[in-house]
Amino acid sequence: MTANDPHAAILERLSPGATLTRREPLTGGVSAAVELLEFTTRAGAPARVVLRRHGAAAWKPLADDVTATEFALLTALRRAGLPVPAPLLLDTSRELLPSPFLVLEFVEGRAGLPERPRAGALGEMAEFLARLHALELDALELPTLPRGDDPIAGALRFVPSSDDALRDALTARAASRSPPASVLVHGDFWPGNILWRNGRVAAVVDWEDAALGDPLLDLACCRLELLWRGDEDDVETFTRRYLAARDVDTTELPIWELYAGLAASDSMGQWGLDAATLQTMRARTTEVLARARARALALPR
Repeated sequence: MTANDPHAAILERLSPGATLTRREPLTGGVSAAVELLEFTTRAGAPARVVLRRHGAAAWKPLADDVTATEFALLTALRRAGLPVPAPLLLDTSRELLPSPFLVLEFVEGRAGLPERPRAGALGEMAEFLARLHALELDALELPTLPRGDDPIAGALRFVPSSDDALRDALTARAASRSPPASVLVHGDFWPGNILWRNGRVAAVVDWEDAALGDPLLDLACCRLELLWRGDEDDVETFTRRYLAARDVDTTELPIWELYAGLAASDSMGQWGLDAATLQTMRARTTEVLARARARALALPR
């Protein structure tokens, strides 16, 4: 490693006298560059950290302060006792790298839903999500977070102009509904953003989409992700375990599923998926949208 390597300079700030031994890109995300940095401390002990830099994809704009916000949010969640990576260093100066970055604790674990015990893992996910949504916002030192999306306004951006029945139903529903209670939502909660160790949740990562909004946002998005990667039994097991842990009004879940499915259909072609996976996901999303449309049309207005 060269003396002017910015990654070596980052480690020097984090651990004076450290020697960078290896850098390795970590895959899985589409809107952030993530690297594993391995080093030895001045005392000769091996160590690892994660370097995370946000870089918005064209289909996913991010706020300018997203890096500082994620750092502050992780700090608050750690204080609340949630399993998230410890934030170690924040740099927004652009002196070492061309964009702001944060350095996180390396958490040993594997992303993606474990095959065994499947039901137990789904329950772990559901219980984490219920715990997150139950946090008392006034007791947390949260950074300023955006308001979560409105599912009706979001869905209407994607509903075809020719579908007058659905557009009329959503518009009428918007005029008569009461706003839901606001909780802290992850915004991109799915198995790929969960690190598992020995069948347990070791850490939940990638909090750049966190917001204050409707808990159904996380529930609907995770249900869709589980359907893409598993089957209806996974979806229902996860949902049942979540609702057993937290009493949430699911009346507007079909609208959230409409929004999630329509938005995903619009952008999934830019996610770097192979052709077979993309075809399967589009087919399953079409099924979700058909069911969600029928349920949304039946909602009271």
